[in-house]
Amino acid sequence: MSITYKQLKTLEDLTPCEGLQEAVWKFNKSDIIPPRFMRILCKHGGFAMGAFDESKMVGFVFGVPAIHYERPSQHSHLLAVLPEYRNHNIGYKLKLAQREDALSRNIDLITWTFDPLQSRNAHLNINKLGAIACSYDINLYGESSSSKLHSGLGTDRLLAEWWLVSDKVNTIIGGHDHDTVKKRSVNGVKINRTEHDKQGLLIPQDPDLSQTADKLLLEIPDDIEKIKGLNIQTARKWREVVQKSFINYFNARYYINYLQVEQEGNTRRVYYVFERLTTQYRPITLY
Repeated sequence: MSITYKQLKTLEDLTPCEGLQEAVWKFNKSDIIPPRFMRILCKHGGFAMGAFDESKMVGFVFGVPAIHYERPSQHSHLLAVLPEYRNHNIGYKLKLAQREDALSRNIDLITWTFDPLQSRNAHLNINKLGAIACSYDINLYGESSSSKLHSGLGTDRLLAEWWLVSDKVNTIIGGHDHDTVKKRSVNGVKINRTEHDKQGLLIPQDPDLSQTADKLLLEIPDDIEKIKGLNIQTARKWREVVQKSFINYFNARYYINYLQVEQEGNTRRVYYVFERLTTQYRPITLY
């Protein structure tokens, strides 16, 4: 597979993004960002890059101008890759291209939101790209949308902060920390306990919101989509546990620095690692 990448600037360039939004998220037409609007934003501080298999667009990233921490930044609103082209690092390479463009314009922060229960997306954002998270939105896009991906669990989102010139990001992007990330293991205090039911689904107990250790572990399911398909009530319990935990510990001045993944027999165990902020939050100097 030979994938090429091209910055999208013209209306003709951006038109295929409409079909990809529909294919990836199954949006109704009313929820799709039209190419004309994308072009205007790209002309005034935004960014779009497409991934192509020959002439066919198979993925794209789209960011808009933003202000964060009272400084110019970019908010990456969409990252889409067709299902049959996933697991080929296409999304990762699109993000790297977005980073290079931002740095060329003296922008050192890109933000985006992601579903806290999607473990593989969290791994990409936090471990492979080096983003951190310290804020949580309940139903950012409303309780539901036209996308089937959002059915049943609302649209709670973590905000990823990608500090492009931080030591952490430079080390990870430079390829010096990949083995460390894969093998990293923290002896932190667990916020939640879990057990398996008769179907083999991972069931969460209520979280402990009174912990004060420097490092805390919040377990999430490896595959929330499987749980949604088999037992929506269990999936909703996961949302409740994760929501309560993030809001409580973010308010207590913790943040997410990486995701810990462990293999336990045939089971993949996934944990967000909370770390305590020990200084006044100044992200650009903290990392």
